[in-house]
Amino acid sequence: MRWLRPCLDALARQSVTDFIVWVVDNASTDGSVALLEREYPHVRVLRNEENLGFAGGNDTALRQVTTQYAVLLNNDAVPAPDWLDRVLAPFDEPGQERLAAVTSKVVFAPRFLPMLLSTSGFRVNSDPRQLGVKLSSVVVDGENVTTRVLWERLTWGPEGEGAGRFFWSRPEGELLVPLPDSTGPWEVVVRWSAERRKDATLTWDGGSETGPVDTGWSEVCVDVPSGTPTVDVVNNAGSVVLTSGYGADRGYQEVDAGQYDVAEEVFALCGCAVALRTEAGHAADWFDDDFFLYYEDTDLAWRLRAAGWTIRYEPSAVVRHVHSATSVEWSPTFVFHTDRNRLLMLVKNASARRALAAVLRYPLTTGSMAVRSVRHAARARTRPPVRPTLMRLRVMLSFLRLLPTMLAKRAAGPRAVRRRELERWFVVTR
Repeated sequence: MRWLRPCLDALARQSVTDFIVWVVDNASTDGSVALLEREYPHVRVLRNEENLGFAGGNDTALRQVTTQYAVLLNNDAVPAPDWLDRVLAPFDEPGQERLAAVTSKVVFAPRFLPMLLSTSGFRVNSDPRQLGVKLSSVVVDGENVTTRVLWERLTWGPEGEGAGRFFWSRPEGELLVPLPDSTGPWEVVVRWSAERRKDATLTWDGGSETGPVDTGWSEVCVDVPSGTPTVDVVNNAGSVVLTSGYGADRGYQEVDAGQYDVAEEVFALCGCAVALRTEAGHAADWFDDDFFLYYEDTDLAWRLRAAGWTIRYEPSAVVRHVHSATSVEWSPTFVFHTDRNRLLMLVKNASARRALAAVLRYPLTTGSMAVRSVRHAARARTRPPVRPTLMRLRVMLSFLRLLPTMLAKRAAGPRAVRRRELERWFVVTR
């Protein structure tokens, strides 16, 4: 419910006025429907009796669409006033009769303060990573913003669970701290620890702070003055598939410096904010309901391309997005669906060799990770973590249950463009 007002109010301010708004309610229990009936009576509400996920939820509406175009917008996204006009305009350009979708420029909702962290690095036993310090939380003006900090360019990913969750940093890298919608000043508090006592430095535009980091958790408090430059950060500028078989957001967590300001064809769309040609969507039967959540948009894009349609990225169609507002990144739900659905997507769409390699690699990696965690626990004389291994086993069981269905969909899928030709779009990973 908390996201509906900003989203729907922004739609009401669109420069285009000839459109109908549908809201799919995925069995919410927080008063969303009552709010819509009370404050937005012009909106048509489609109610599901159960949560059908992103795929099934959107399909509830898409399979009823009779207009020439259908435009998807996440409830946690706020479009610019000219967004709808901009995202629909490419369909009217000459030579775009086979254009199936136009995907938007999605930026993270807040403005960010880039902060460079630097410290001495070290390695642990056979771990190939260069490590810096542990980071557990970031607080801005008294509000914990840890889940909204963009860690990609500084850390190795989350470790631990609950109150013990933390990130290992690299010896040097940039974190992007979300700031309140004000001109400052701001107080930023970072909680950290290290393998031994050492210094670490945080640097931002116009200032820096060096503090001692010890083996126990401590905090460094940074006062950022008014007028300090802040930046927009790209969430998605069209989507890609890597040669490793993983999907990715083009431009993810890059400071927006205009590097994605040119309209161009892209391999895949982002379901957060996209215009779709209804003819193409109906022919593809929209999203695959079996995916439930994650990779369903890349799967749809892949099938549209296999049928001979194209997809375009339009940088002038801008939305601000609260990333993972309704599904927490790296949560068990996130990990389960991204792992499983990546394999399902490859089985449905990729060349046989690439799909088989990914499917066989998953259990091998699972076993290797389990052995490594047992060895590490033995050296540390602690109990090995079992939840990651159990999660991956659950992924494999769910994947195997859906495998016959995916193979049948693969056989029945479009063949206008060969699989290997589509894989030329894949981005090489280093």
